[in-house]
Amino acid sequence: MHDSNRPPSVLPQVLNTLVIAAVPLAAFLAFAIQPLMGKRLLPIYGGTSGTWLGCMVYFQLALLVGYGWAAWLVRQRLAFQVTATAVLASLAVLTFQLPSDQADATASIARVVWRLSYTSLPAMVLLFSTSPLLHGWLRRRGEEVPYYLYAISNTGSLLAVLLYPFFIETSLRLPEQETYWHGLLLVVAGLVVAAGLLLRRLNPDTGAPAPAEPAEPLTAGPVALWLGLSALTCVGLLGATYHLAAELGSSPLAWVGPFSAYLLSFMVTFSGRWRPWMTRVTLVWLALSLTGFMVVKGFTAATVNAGTAWWLLSLTASGSFLGNALLHNARPALRFERYYLVLAAGGVLGGLLSSAVIPSFLARPIEFELASAALLTTGLLWLTGRRDPATVLVVALVLFIPVLGLGFHQSRQEAPNAQMSHYRDLYGHILVRTDARSVVLSSDTTTHGSQLTMDAAARKRPTLYYTESTGVGRTLERLQAARPALRVGVIGLGAGTLAAYARPADVYDFWDIDPKSLRVARSNFTFVAESAGKINLVERDGRKALADSKTDYDLIVIDAFTGDGVPSHLLTTEALTLYFRRLAARDGLLLVHASTRYSRLFPVVEATARALNHTAILVATDISGDRPDRDWDPTHTEYILVCRPEQAKDLAAWFPAEEDKGRVKRLVRTAESPLFAPQLIWTDDRNAALDTLDLGQFLFVP
Repeated sequence: MHDSNRPPSVLPQVLNTLVIAAVPLAAFLAFAIQPLMGKRLLPIYGGTSGTWLGCMVYFQLALLVGYGWAAWLVRQRLAFQVTATAVLASLAVLTFQLPSDQADATASIARVVWRLSYTSLPAMVLLFSTSPLLHGWLRRRGEEVPYYLYAISNTGSLLAVLLYPFFIETSLRLPEQETYWHGLLLVVAGLVVAAGLLLRRLNPDTGAPAPAEPAEPLTAGPVALWLGLSALTCVGLLGATYHLAAELGSSPLAWVGPFSAYLLSFMVTFSGRWRPWMTRVTLVWLALSLTGFMVVKGFTAATVNAGTAWWLLSLTASGSFLGNALLHNARPALRFERYYLVLAAGGVLGGLLSSAVIPSFLARPIEFELASAALLTTGLLWLTGRRDPATVLVVALVLFIPVLGLGFHQSRQEAPNAQMSHYRDLYGHILVRTDARSVVLSSDTTTHGSQLTMDAAARKRPTLYYTESTGVGRTLERLQAARPALRVGVIGLGAGTLAAYARPADVYDFWDIDPKSLRVARSNFTFVAESAGKINLVERDGRKALADSKTDYDLIVIDAFTGDGVPSHLLTTEALTLYFRRLAARDGLLLVHASTRYSRLFPVVEATARALNHTAILVATDISGDRPDRDWDPTHTEYILVCRPEQAKDLAAWFPAEEDKGRVKRLVRTAESPLFAPQLIWTDDRNAALDTLDLGQFLFVP
């Protein structure tokens, strides 16, 4: 590009080509690194909210820093801009690395942010500043404000969101992902530096400051509108993702639908082809979507599946399109750098509201619906062109009163004769429903435990997934018959139902990362308090606790559901190796609770166990009714028993296909073939939600 014989007219085209190549690639890398970082940190710090929230906060703060850097840099002399960018690009390439596997303490948001900043901040600042910086360089060339670059940038982001769970996560181990990512980072650095050098050649006065532009005053009103709309769309995005994660579990797959709709709205509205009539159509679309979602779910704990999921995605998409259409309509003519910076600040504000502020004020996770109503209100005010306080108040009341009224009416109809207690914090939302017969614990759409309360004898009966004829109940009965004292470890507390099995000589250790789960198990249920054995409740990630423990166990139970899936770091070869180490001395067994609606855990657990020369046995139990002495309040359950191959035949005999004249029926499966799929072997470096989730059933089967 420095050839003096090259026709001058070609150089601007080369510059545009470099810009068009660098912007989406930088955005792709920025959005692909977040799940990569989260998956890297999960087995290091454990499945705490500090890990995932720390990654999210770091991502948003890095975006703000990147935009702030670009906003400051484009106002400097061009020579300084190019030199500073070259230095930053060099630092980004030379210093980037994923965090090491050494953890000196448990996770917290501040610790995760610091650790990721130490290893990758220059790279993230380079990636996030690429679009606004090149935006400014094209402006220096005399172009009109190229807002189309914002659309192109979000195209790269969308591609990363789609490819990660469906291709990258399933095909590449973390070290391979890091290698490819680092290589592409070098490409982005080269493209940006080349664009800067070419711009200096095209600019006849390389030492001059940026040319003065006509002043464009920015009053508080437009800035507040940008900030508010950006925060609202972010709250809507995170609220929709919360509902999906409650069903699918926390994984990159839960982000695909909402994030894709969010990024697609940026692509379309900032493409240069958006027209005012499209905003009006989107306003109608949002009103219909909000109505549909409120009718099928609203504020209730109804399962998000099939039709409900499509209403949720429609509401997310329409809210994102309307919010970003209004942002596009309110964009400044010249002050793009300040505009981008405010949008980034709005994203940070929305993220902090969703993760730290809203859970303290809203006992139920209804911010998705409220953010949608707020966006609809803003859209109607735009349509009428009225901004006076009386109009704003009337429009808001007209929209929010039906939403709130329908939502609270539905929630009251869920259990008209029961007392409902809601608990919510950074770890999510749980509901305790108490009536004359029982106490039931659920987290959004998944029931985690119940206790019958008619009398003292009923309180001590294990119920629901944990009755005597289930996989865990029968396993404990057989172990109790053979061993006078048991040491049992349980990852995931729930209502503490398994404590009902403990005998005076038994010791049960329960690990749970959620402090409110421990409080609820102690205050709302009596399984722990009235247990005959010694019960230890520990607020910690179970895998990390076992890694630090010297205790040997007769049985370890994995019962740590987040939505419809078990956190992946609890089922990898590294995790299973750790469990077997703690089970070996007492010839113990591993039991995985696998009762799910949309996930199929057995193929993954079976393949992973066989990779470690162990065998997995699936025990699916259906109980048609209870008896006076066992199986109270039963439901369909699935458990996976993991053992040594030579134990499999004897252990499978513990679970006959039929008992009690057909009252109890079981399906028992072991390995059907000496072959197994290597891609289903989960490790800390390679595991994917798509391996277990039946996405077609979730989206298309009522």
